[in-house]
Amino acid sequence: MTVGGSHIEGAPALNRNEAQFYTERCYLDQVSLGQLLDLYQYREGKEESALARFVNELLGLEQLDALRFGLADADDIRRLKKLSDDLANTDADARDAASELTELTEKLSTARDDLTTSQDRLVEAMRALGHNQTDFGDAYSEARTLLQATRPERERSDAAALRDSVSSLGGRIESWSIRPSTVDLNGARDGVTEASVVLENWRRLHGTAIDDLHADLERLNVPTSSHTASALSETLAVIDQRLTEQSELAIENDRLETQLAQQHALLRELQDRLSDAQERAGSLAEGLAALREHASDDVCPVCDRAFGEVSTTHLTIHIDRKITELTNQGRQLQLLRAERDNASKAAQGSAQNLEQLRQRVLDKERLSDLRTRRAAAANLRERVEIIQPLIDTMHKLETALDAAETRYQELEFVAQEASTVHADLQDLADQLGVSGPLLDETLQDGWRRLARTARERAVATETLEAAHIAAEQRLRHVQRESARVAELKDAVAAAAVRKATLEARVQEAKRRQSIAKEVQQAASLARTEIVHRVFTRSLNDVWQSVFTRLAPREDFIPAFGIPTTSKSSLALTLETVHRSGMVGGSPQLMLSAGNLNTAALSLFIALHLAVEPLIPCLVFDDPVQSMDEVHVAQFAGLVRVLAKQHGRQVIIAVHERELFEYLALELSPAFEGDELITIQLDPTSEETRRPVQRIGWSPDPAIAV
Repeated sequence: MTVGGSHIEGAPALNRNEAQFYTERCYLDQVSLGQLLDLYQYREGKEESALARFVNELLGLEQLDALRFGLADADDIRRLKKLSDDLANTDADARDAASELTELTEKLSTARDDLTTSQDRLVEAMRALGHNQTDFGDAYSEARTLLQATRPERERSDAAALRDSVSSLGGRIESWSIRPSTVDLNGARDGVTEASVVLENWRRLHGTAIDDLHADLERLNVPTSSHTASALSETLAVIDQRLTEQSELAIENDRLETQLAQQHALLRELQDRLSDAQERAGSLAEGLAALREHASDDVCPVCDRAFGEVSTTHLTIHIDRKITELTNQGRQLQLLRAERDNASKAAQGSAQNLEQLRQRVLDKERLSDLRTRRAAAANLRERVEIIQPLIDTMHKLETALDAAETRYQELEFVAQEASTVHADLQDLADQLGVSGPLLDETLQDGWRRLARTARERAVATETLEAAHIAAEQRLRHVQRESARVAELKDAVAAAAVRKATLEARVQEAKRRQSIAKEVQQAASLARTEIVHRVFTRSLNDVWQSVFTRLAPREDFIPAFGIPTTSKSSLALTLETVHRSGMVGGSPQLMLSAGNLNTAALSLFIALHLAVEPLIPCLVFDDPVQSMDEVHVAQFAGLVRVLAKQHGRQVIIAVHERELFEYLALELSPAFEGDELITIQLDPTSEETRRPVQRIGWSPDPAIAV
């Protein structure tokens, strides 16, 4: 196997079992040594401690424990039900079947009582209808036939219809009685004629003016009502607002046209200035540049005169200055272009505003129509103010005519209704078989007499029908109760069979449970005996032997307490035993820190020696860290016994040089073939030494042969 950083290659030297044995029985690190007793006894929940697991492995109790654990739930039928769904379901079904049988038996008894009560009530209902039988057969067919033959549905419906008709007629009579008297019928007819004549004469005098006004209002789309004058005022206000707006738009139009003309003139002026400046600057600069090439001396190439006659500056310098001035005019051209662009944008904006304004301005024809409509509306408002009293008078006359006609129609309807009511009363009296309205009897009194007779007849038929319905309901109830009794009898029989079957299955399961419980108890007893025997005769002896070799002067010897076996695990405790035989407390309480480490070390060695080693070696990480000189010497002697007598390869790591040299001396080879390997790791030392030494046996020359 190759280990490099976080990468591991190759097959491991130890298999899984050997690796576990090495971890638990061969290697003891320095940190675990001080906590070994606590680590061995630590357990979480119902799990076994590490020491208990080792004891199970040592004694080979896996199969026995498997039998115990497998049968542990057989001790309680409730836990056994959790393992066997069939048993739980069968037991629950058996209890349900018993409850069901009890419940069905009670229901059957109740149903029989209800059937007897229903039969008695049916006999009473049939007697109310005139049938005195007490026995109607097994299927109650005779009672059903009697009820079907004597149903009073037709009589009840006829009586109810007559009662409703009489009641409806009573409402009409009540309504008629609060109407006006028909004595004023002729006067009402004369009032209608008189109001009609007055309205017709008034319309003949003033109707034409009102009709003309209404026609003019319709042409202007003004509604004709009591608020016509207000509507005309609102129309005039809207027209005036539009005319004012058109005047303002005309002024704004003239202003925008003038502004746009000024902007166009400015734009043309700027364009002309820009064109002239571009032409002058470009042509003159090009001419001077060409002339500059021929002016090599101070003589003008055009007039052949010496330039020094008119200026102290050389001719070429003068030409260069002029070209520079013309070049500076380029910045002026940029300013002119920017001014022209701004003027163009302003002109475009003014043109857009003017176009939008013109879309809102009315043309001359539409403006003339608007002014004509305004004059017409003003004229109509004056006419309405003049004619409005006549219109109010006409409305009053029309209202008076409508009231007269309404009164006449109401009185005429009352007279017709009185005649109809009298005929209907006579018809109802004939249907009831009693006399109609008498000569000295009012319509209200005659109706009350007929209503009383109709109610009495309706009540009699309803009572008969109610008794018939009650008898039918009781007959149906008796039939349902009889069928329920028969159904419950069958259900009780089936429930009794089901209960017996399920209870037999549950009893068989309990018998098997008792057998399993006996087997589990026997296995637990055998396990307890084995554990007691091994602990008292084997492990305690080995541990005591190793501990006394390392600490011969300690009075309290650590040992295993009497183990207790629970249903799920083996509970082990550690104690101390005085040399006198008295039992003391735990090692943590009775031993010093040094002897406590010695007890842990001796327990580790005892557990290693108690089993056949898969790997015959022991690895200790500084086991003598808290030992005194005596304990170190005893430990060295123990290591020699482990190596020589038990064939163990012992590896010891020591962190102090003095102890290292002492142990190297104590463990030096004592016979031929014996060997000691020492390894010194000291990266901070500057001395040169051999890190690994193999020390073999050699005869001591000081000893005579």
